[in-house]
Amino acid sequence: MICTPHLKPSLVLTGLLSLLAYAPSFAQMQPNIPQPRGPVDLSDTSNLIIFIILPALVIVLYFFWRRAIKKRKAEREQEE
Repeated sequence: MICTPHLKPSLVLTGLLSLLAYAPSFAQMQPNIPQPRGPVDLSDTSNLIIFIILPALVIVLYFFWRRAIKKRKAEREQEE
């Protein structure tokens, strides 16, 4: 670990945050890669599945998962 006794933690944090703010400038659009233009065409089956059905399925499964966790936690509390 780097020892910097003369620097305040706020200065170190400010320096790290400034580096993180500078990092997105390196993310550039690569040439010869098709870029999306315009809205998503939902009449295409693959776009419908990717942009509507899969996100909805993830949200529904998340709520079922949370309900299962709460149910297990309640069962453990009743056993104690």
